[in-house]
Parts: sequence; C-alpha cells; structure tokens
Amino acid sequence: MIKKIIILMTIFIVSSYGIGEENIKSIMDSKTKKAVQTLKDKRLTQKQKETKIIKMMDPVFSYTTMAKISLGKQWKRLSKKEKQAFTQAFERKIKHSYVDKLKLYKNQKVITSKPKKIKKNRIILTTKIMGNNETYKIVNAFFKKKNTNQWYIYDVKLAGVSIIQTYRKQFAAFLKTKSFKQLLDSL
Repeated sequence: MIKKIIILMTIFIVSSYGIGEENIKSIMDSKTKKAVQTLKDKRLTQKQKETKIIKMMDPVFSYTTMAKISLGKQWKRLSKKEKQAFTQAFERKIKHSYVDKLKLYKNQKVITSKPKKIKKNRIILTTKIMGNNETYKIVNAFFKKKNTNQWYIYDVKLAGVSIIQTYRKQFAAFLKTKSFKQLLDSL
C-alpha cells in the first residue's frame, strides 16, 4: 500500500506548464518539500490537504500522453471526442487513487538525484523515499514536448514497474472481452 502512495505522490510533484530541463531537479525538490509540509499541517483537513497538493502538483503531467500510452493501439481507433473522454476519465482515475493513498503518508524522507538524459527528448529523475524499514526507488520519466523546451512527466516507475505499462496491460486484457465504452464506464 505504501508503494502505491509513493508512486502516486510522485506523479504530482511538479509545477505548471512543463519544466525547463535545467530546472527539473530544483522544481521537483521544491514541490516535494511543499507537499510534505502540506501533509504535516495539522490545521488542514485531509480533504484540504488532498486538494492543495493536487492543485500544486498537477499541471505538468501530460495526461493525454499518459492516456495514449496506456491505451496502446486502441488510441488510434478512437474519435477525438472518445480520446478526450478517455483522457479525462484516466486522469480522474489516477487522481482518485492518489487522493486515496495520501492518507498513508508517515513522515518518509525524500531524496532526489540529478536528472539523467537518456535520449535527446527523454530524461529520468530518480527519487528515493526512505521510511523506517524500507527505501523505495521511484523513477519519473519526462519527455520534451516538440518545438518547446518544456518537459512533462509521462510515466512513473517503482521498483522497475511502470504504472503506465501496468495500465496498458490491464486495459488490453479488458478490451479483449469488452468494449471501449465499457472500459470508459469502468474508469
């Protein structure tokens, strides 16, 4: 359960409108510190903490890219309206899961390493979440948006497992026996 909170907390760690390459680490560090402070703030209700953190950390994620990758080949078959509906439903699913896991936070220490460029348009940033008994390694995968210098998170990996690829496998299995509309309704 703690792994899920860590994955989802990491998903929401950056600022609005993408990040310049040179600022990825500093922005991630800053947003993480603010999220931790918010979680520790005893004056806020759990709902207020959730709302504040999601608003603070949300906008840099490319939910469209995440939705597209998670749906795989099915994406090309969808109409523009269906793509929008799926992206919105997928975003809600991730946020709902995240909000549910925020309740599990227990003062873990967070250490972010230097970003590593793995391709011209791909960067990974590794973060370690250190609890009392375990350390979790989280890898945020960023892509550079075409014709800009802005980087967006499109995937998060925990212990080498991609959340987007996990959804992709689940959605592919679902769609073997059910319709896209049923998948959309299930989200």
